[in-house]
Amino acid sequence: MEMRQLRYFCEIAECGSFSRAARTLAIAQPALSRQIRLLEESLASPLFYRNGRGIMLTTAGEVFLTHARQVLAQVDQACRDVGALKGMPQGTVTLGLPPSVSMTLLRPLVARLTEAHPKIRLRVKEGFSGNVWEWLQAGKVDLAVIYDDRRSSGIRSEPLIREELLLVHSPSLGLTDPVSAEVLADLPLVLPGRPHGLRLLVDSRMAEVGKEVTVKFEVDSMAMMKELAADGVASTILPFGAVQREVQAGFLKATPIASPELTRMMALATAANRPFDLAHRATLALIREIAARSGGAPGPSGENAPDTAG
Repeated sequence: MEMRQLRYFCEIAECGSFSRAARTLAIAQPALSRQIRLLEESLASPLFYRNGRGIMLTTAGEVFLTHARQVLAQVDQACRDVGALKGMPQGTVTLGLPPSVSMTLLRPLVARLTEAHPKIRLRVKEGFSGNVWEWLQAGKVDLAVIYDDRRSSGIRSEPLIREELLLVHSPSLGLTDPVSAEVLADLPLVLPGRPHGLRLLVDSRMAEVGKEVTVKFEVDSMAMMKELAADGVASTILPFGAVQREVQAGFLKATPIASPELTRMMALATAANRPFDLAHRATLALIREIAARSGGAPGPSGENAPDTAG
């Protein structure tokens, strides 16, 4: 059994496909298949089986995956610890982000990492906050920036930025700035379905003022929500950072909502029992630095709101 076989096996399990894993690992698929076959022979047990939708782990594969991840994590940690003796952060840091956070945080983070810590390799997994939270709990990501107020004894979280949510719509839709709850209730909207955090927040805040939004389409895709808004089919509710480029290009308009006030906290979360090396601590520090420099989430005017992160 070789270390590369463990890495190949974990990547295939993560991708759910030999072909996708081969592309990620930058090796030929026949070579990848051969290594997995050798691994299965050494274990005397099949690790994958095929179905109509791709490949799945066998029972033995599920058991082996847990151990393989632990072994690789320990080896990576050992390498990082040795490298840390030289005083330079290095290694891979896996960061989980929702799409809206990715658009505002990821570019400056990559730029700062490249400048300050060129030996840190950043791996990004993008998904809605609920998915990112599950990835953090399962150990699939090291750090996470989420919009989720759930509490867990195994997760540490700290506030970063309080972000204002805006009505995002076609520029052709004539609206008075800011939008009232009455106007918001009458507009056809495209929003994620429950229990998505954005949807729950909008519903609860509108209920506080005795109103209810008209959700014409339930779409769990931010890209599609923006497209429907740009086409004038339905408006949506998003932070300005998620639509800044489209607003600047004139495809969308972002209008403040006067009542109810819609804000949510961007939080930085880590697993409480996960040991962090210099690379993780350096990445955490840069995320905090970027949040502090922003002083708050940018608004439609391009200026930053007051810092309410605490």
